[in-house]
Amino acid sequence: MSNNTYDVVVIGSGFGGAVTANQLALAGLRVLVLERGPWRDSVPVRSIGIARRAPFPAGAKAFTHLLHSYHGQRHSLRLNRRGLFELGSFAGLHTLAANGVGGGSIAYGSLLVEPLRGDYWAARHPQLDPQRVEHFYDKVIRDMGAERVARNQPGPQSLWDHFPDGAYAHCQPADPQPRVAMLMPRSLDEAGQPVRGGTTGLQRRRSAFDSDGFLGSPGGTKASVDFIYLGPVLGRGVTVRDMCEVARVWTVRDGGYVVEFKDLEQRLSHRVRAPRVVMAAGTLNTLRLLFSSSGGPEGLAPMPALGHGFFGNGDMLGAWVKTRADVSSFCSAPVLGTLRIQGHEEKFLGVGSLAGFDAMPLPGFIKRYLERVYMVYGMGFDSATARVKWAGGRLRSDYDHRCEPVYDELRAAFRTLASDTAMPVHLLRKPLTPHMGGGARLAADAREGVVDHRGEVYGNPGLYIADASALPAPPGGPPALVIASWAHHVADGLVHGR
Repeated sequence: MSNNTYDVVVIGSGFGGAVTANQLALAGLRVLVLERGPWRDSVPVRSIGIARRAPFPAGAKAFTHLLHSYHGQRHSLRLNRRGLFELGSFAGLHTLAANGVGGGSIAYGSLLVEPLRGDYWAARHPQLDPQRVEHFYDKVIRDMGAERVARNQPGPQSLWDHFPDGAYAHCQPADPQPRVAMLMPRSLDEAGQPVRGGTTGLQRRRSAFDSDGFLGSPGGTKASVDFIYLGPVLGRGVTVRDMCEVARVWTVRDGGYVVEFKDLEQRLSHRVRAPRVVMAAGTLNTLRLLFSSSGGPEGLAPMPALGHGFFGNGDMLGAWVKTRADVSSFCSAPVLGTLRIQGHEEKFLGVGSLAGFDAMPLPGFIKRYLERVYMVYGMGFDSATARVKWAGGRLRSDYDHRCEPVYDELRAAFRTLASDTAMPVHLLRKPLTPHMGGGARLAADAREGVVDHRGEVYGNPGLYIADASALPAPPGGPPALVIASWAHHVADGLVHGR
């Protein structure tokens, strides 16, 4: 087998790509992972021997390494190829995606939540047994070391400190609380202490309730898929090429695919070949590749439903401003837990901190204000009827939050929070989502969707999709567990031919 030929090429290294690569390598396949972003400079990444690393956006690096790019309706701007976030803006929705090995797991809230509706996978495809996906939930939870948010968790503050029993008429901590994939201390004496992972040499740090948040986890407190899933198989079936951006994928006459990519460091273009390709570049980048690689004599076969079923997961972000800060918002776990707000029990509603934001280069008076600010987030079910199109070399969407009742419902829930606590909640006028999905969705045939029950693209044998673009509908809560379980299912079918 030549150096430019692999059993499988995986495009992207987030929950979909890393899980898939891990499982394929453990089955004995030779896998190349292509990732546009860099490895991040965290304790666990250093411990597995990665030499070339990019910093998190802390201190002065916040000016240079916060944003990777911006994609608007009319203009796109590449700011720093090592930047952490890719910000997008459609007419009716803002989007946010992480850039780097590990994808969204680098900047997520560490929440691992099953779909809010138990029949999520039912009736999606006549040959899909929902249990084939659902039985991976427990495996992902174990792999990531996730445990439920606990009332007696040691730390400077908890959700119950903000919402003590009986203090508010309509807002209380939810029961049960969700699982979070964080290495929490068992006592305050353990806060910030290093932990070594068995015989692998992996090193992490227990939460010190400071820098591990939505801007990344330098200590590896949050479990991310770069070291959980990719680390154990590096050089053992998996090759990761970071800072390599895929330009297009095309078919070859005798079967399989050629993947063309550019090494952003060397500024050289390369081609690799594989009989099977798994796309997991994140919803918008996967859709961009599918659109740009379609058509022509060697292009991908037509996908009539490409772009259909796009959703924003009903995401709503805001700021809850406390009257005073008994404990700074900077001193906390990134996710404090979820709330039950009367009249909105079917929504996923929670409170997060600004841990790590004190490292931002901001004036003192702004930091003093932010110490009183907590992030509130809500999720639910939007209609998944929006479309993404490809026009003028750019993705465009007709998604319109004003036509989605879930956002009015979430605004009402947060008004209840503000009224009950007598502390204001400020919400974004146009929603911002890091949880967009669909557009290459699972469906019973090529008229309704892009992939079948195995994740294989209709009309394009050997091409699979393992990220959120393949999800058939919004899960209603954080999608990490759903994506990772789907990726396990795709890899399992690819290995065993089912």
